[in-house]
Amino acid sequence: MNATTPLSDADIIAMNVLWNRLISVSEEQANALLRVAFGAIVRESGDLSAGVFDAEGRMMAQAVTGTPGHVNTMARSVCAMLEHIPADTLVEGDVLVTNDPWLGAGHVFDFVVVTPAFVNGRIVGYLASTCHVVDIGGLGWSAEGRSVQEEGVLFPVMKLRKAGVLNEDFLGIVTANSRIPREARGDIISLMSCNDEGLKRLLDLMAEYELTSLQPLAAFIFERSATATREAIARLPAGIYSADTTLDGYDAPIEIRARMTIGDGVIEVDLAGSSPAAPRGINCPLGYSQAYASFGIKVAVAPHVPNNHASLEAIRITAPSGLIVSAERPAPVTARHVVGQALPDLMLGCLAQAMPGQILAESAGALWVLAISGEDAGPEARSFASLNVALGGMGARPASDGLSTTAFPSGVGVVSVEVAESVAPLIYERKEFAPDSGGAGKWRGGLGQEIRIRAAKDQVLIVSAAAFERLRRGAEGREGGLSGLPGAARITDGTEITSKGLYRVPPGEALVLRTPGGGGFGPATERGKERVEDDLRRGMITQAVAHETYRLK
Repeated sequence: MNATTPLSDADIIAMNVLWNRLISVSEEQANALLRVAFGAIVRESGDLSAGVFDAEGRMMAQAVTGTPGHVNTMARSVCAMLEHIPADTLVEGDVLVTNDPWLGAGHVFDFVVVTPAFVNGRIVGYLASTCHVVDIGGLGWSAEGRSVQEEGVLFPVMKLRKAGVLNEDFLGIVTANSRIPREARGDIISLMSCNDEGLKRLLDLMAEYELTSLQPLAAFIFERSATATREAIARLPAGIYSADTTLDGYDAPIEIRARMTIGDGVIEVDLAGSSPAAPRGINCPLGYSQAYASFGIKVAVAPHVPNNHASLEAIRITAPSGLIVSAERPAPVTARHVVGQALPDLMLGCLAQAMPGQILAESAGALWVLAISGEDAGPEARSFASLNVALGGMGARPASDGLSTTAFPSGVGVVSVEVAESVAPLIYERKEFAPDSGGAGKWRGGLGQEIRIRAAKDQVLIVSAAAFERLRRGAEGREGGLSGLPGAARITDGTEITSKGLYRVPPGEALVLRTPGGGGFGPATERGKERVEDDLRRGMITQAVAHETYRLK
């Protein structure tokens, strides 16, 4: 069987079996990383991705476990990395690595690791994975940087392993610069280990089916995926659709604008008109913008098509260089997800015009990253760095309420209170749904949450508010639904958190957060009385909202 031979029904069935087996390889690869990762944000939250690529560096399959930002940037990373270290210079046992934001996942905390797969001395494909390393030096998790050089140590594409020998020089630089060297080294080694697990599974699969090349399977996957994606796009009304949104920004609001053109089986989006790059670390490299914008389109238009090189090819995201969505080096980019994770809702805003009544309302958007560190305060309170996330609500859907405290579009989970308190001297005094935070509507927006955190020891906490977004403006409703509540953040000493800077929580005081809720869908007056009464019983809304907004008598 080769790529040009017409396929029989039996061949098609066999190819589909292989395709599903390949996706399973990616999933086992990702789950290996979940098992061995050192950082809680990877191990507990699933802030990672993994995939199998063909000999040309094109993504054939991705793990279901993981985030769109990681996997859709990684879809381009393998080819980009091979431009720096060509395939013909690689030998068995080599492993490539980089944390370059413009080659990888958009900021220096995400490392991409690529492992070539050899059969009979020839590269037949690649295993790639990426995850978040909590600290890589510099300012740490903060939007305070004025350039990427201030944000941490940046590694160009290099070899993490050379012909089976670990590059201890590279790892020595990592650990010398990290405030948590054990976790940093461990997570990078974990990436290599998960690729090794994927490599073993891939080679076992090829041996089982006596395959010496992945190219016929790649051709099958890409042809089927491209056809299915283009057919799905062709069912949409051709035309030009526009949407815009306003984010809090760092010290001034920023605008993101999209102009979407649908036609000829292709969706093209131009982000020109968005605000220029900011002087602080909320800028987004174009690759990360493309990753999340593509995700927002694909989940609405072609969710049934597995994610790979070909299914992404029909979605094209462009922007002039130098904008907040297309920042160029050396722009600071630590909190790039504030902008990147706003793009799916912007894409859905365009698609709502082409698919009326079928698109969910706006969601809370960017993950609220809880980057909390403690200053050394003597033998009873040593310095530490903790990373967790707080989740807002999803937008209401056309036939059901929005999901509460759910990470859309990133899809990650949270580090549980039990684990968070075991790895850092913090006390989570409260973590509960925030009543009334979901936008009212025929279908209610998902709720945000209220969280209260203090130090377990008598020490100062340093909190980065770099990712606290939607403090000024809530997620908008759809089809007559109302907006969700914006978020709120404060310190119990009376300090209101209004920007994305660093804040000090004095000893004995607490950090208090309320994450944003999702927008509502449809007029609130059409919500059924039974559902309103059920919301009241469960504490999702208050009596005042039930009577004033839903007209409950």
